[in-house]
Amino acid sequence: MVGAISVTNGQIKGLMESRGIDNYQGEEKDIVIASLVRSNNKGDIGFMAQQQRLNVLLSRARNGLILIGNAKTFQNSPNGGELWTKFFDLMKGRIYDGLPVVCKQHPHYTKILKVPQDFDTECPDGGCAEPW
Repeated sequence: MVGAISVTNGQIKGLMESRGIDNYQGEEKDIVIASLVRSNNKGDIGFMAQQQRLNVLLSRARNGLILIGNAKTFQNSPNGGELWTKFFDLMKGRIYDGLPVVCKQHPHYTKILKVPQDFDTECPDGGCAEPW
């Protein structure tokens, strides 16, 4: 079970950092989790319509990039929709309707976690539901 996480000056217990994309120029991390917080029917994605912002986002992760957001909002953007549609087309087969997990003990056991409760039911204690 995960307890409360404290954030101080952008640091989460010294293991993670929280930053906006504009403050991430020139740095890399092993894993980047990006929240594409825009979700609306108008396709308003603000500054994420700019090609250089997508470039920065895509070039900061060494080993893994996790994007969380509403793809339709980005694809329907009057300003950046074409750019984001090309990006999502390139990512076909790598976009999931949840968080994909694989059990290290049973590599054939893969699940897509869609709600927080799925952690407890699909991968209890960080493993899987199969007997060890």
